[in-house]
Amino acid sequence: MVWGQRGSSTAQVSSGGHLARRYLGAAFFSPKNAISPGCLQHAACLHHAARHILRSPAHASDAPNIHGTNFHLVLHGVYKNPSEAKLDQLQLLEELTLQRIGELNAESLITVMFAFARSRYHPDPCIQHRMVSATEANVASFTPRQLEHVAWSLAAMHYQPSESWLDNFAHALQDNWDAFRPSQLASTLVQAAACGLTHLPAPTLLVQMPALLRRGMATMSSMEPGTLAKLVWSAGHYQPLIANALNAASATQINAQTERFGNLLVAGKPAGAPSLTVLSVLPEQELLDWWASEGVVEVTDPGDLVLLLHGMARLGMQPGPVLMRRLLAAVMGSPDTLAQLLPPQLAVLAWSALKLVEEPPTREWVDGLVLALQHHIRQLPWRGTVADSVGQELRVERYGVEPTGRAKALHEGGFQPPVVPMDVALVLSSLAGLGGQLSPATRGEFQAYWQTAAHWDALPREHRLVMSLLGYKPEVEDSSVS
Repeated sequence: MVWGQRGSSTAQVSSGGHLARRYLGAAFFSPKNAISPGCLQHAACLHHAARHILRSPAHASDAPNIHGTNFHLVLHGVYKNPSEAKLDQLQLLEELTLQRIGELNAESLITVMFAFARSRYHPDPCIQHRMVSATEANVASFTPRQLEHVAWSLAAMHYQPSESWLDNFAHALQDNWDAFRPSQLASTLVQAAACGLTHLPAPTLLVQMPALLRRGMATMSSMEPGTLAKLVWSAGHYQPLIANALNAASATQINAQTERFGNLLVAGKPAGAPSLTVLSVLPEQELLDWWASEGVVEVTDPGDLVLLLHGMARLGMQPGPVLMRRLLAAVMGSPDTLAQLLPPQLAVLAWSALKLVEEPPTREWVDGLVLALQHHIRQLPWRGTVADSVGQELRVERYGVEPTGRAKALHEGGFQPPVVPMDVALVLSSLAGLGGQLSPATRGEFQAYWQTAAHWDALPREHRLVMSLLGYKPEVEDSSVS
């Protein structure tokens, strides 16, 4: 399997699009061979499954005994107790699924994939491809629970479907919007973004999303702050698919309210700026007042607060110094809280603080963020790879074991997302922008990190320039990547 992520343009990085993808997954899984829709892919999966089952005698001892085994009983056992599923049980389910890959319908494949994902087991790529292929045509007919399971499973597998699949999924969210529970919808939106979804239909972003946010802020609402934080993040992450909406406006295929906001966007305002979409129909102050309410910030999970800050930054909101101090303090929490955030979350946090703060954060907060990043760098993952911004893999020889043991390590809880150099660079450059000063010893540790060629080479050229200006350029640099 190849670990990587879709390349991001400079504009996306500067606007926080790269951070959105980095937060939601340390690296996206992308198959070496692009997914081709229709029967070609189906035939390829069937061929692969046949070869997998009819393995050579040299490898026969590795295969579970599947003769006479009931597929549905095995699936039920894994689905109901994923945390207790043994490795041989998961491998057996994988073999049984491959054995009948051409017979399983979309609903069954969703159930199988969700069982694997909850067990932290990555099955054969053919099973993943088959579920994506089977769900593309009729994804709009699925229930909210099935849509949630699809997005959750693909995000857990670091799998990014085709653009056409993502477009169909976006419209399925629009069609099923009111059938979702708010927490379920918020989670699905975040997981769909981890799969590569960046746009929603204009009626969803300009009408349905603001209405849901208003309901969440209502006096008698039971919506949890974490759910609202995810929705704010989604409002900042997703951009409107306004082209189709505007073309359909003359044929009255969208309602008058959506058409009005769509016309507003093309009347000299950039369509790519989320702050001119959701905030044009949802007053900024209404959101800020809700979050400023007593006790709201303090009871919200730090990971959700990172999402909230990123959403505010992308929306162009201005929370002000008082609320920002509360938000940053709540994210830090206890001394161990920041260390529990993953490197992509730390990068999002630093970048968002740079965009939102009106006064420098405290020295204690800066030191806590740096210590959290150092903690992850000192615990570099077993997988021993560094994923760069265009989806390549660079081997760091002295770290960990080969990725052939990936499924076993995932199941046993040994896997940690990689420390991607882009995250380290964004934390350091954001802290520099905030005026944060590093001690000589700390700076020396980060300089040593950048001496590893794979770390430096993984940065895009423009970010290497920034890091060079900050004094982190390696002493010996390959001229071909300078």
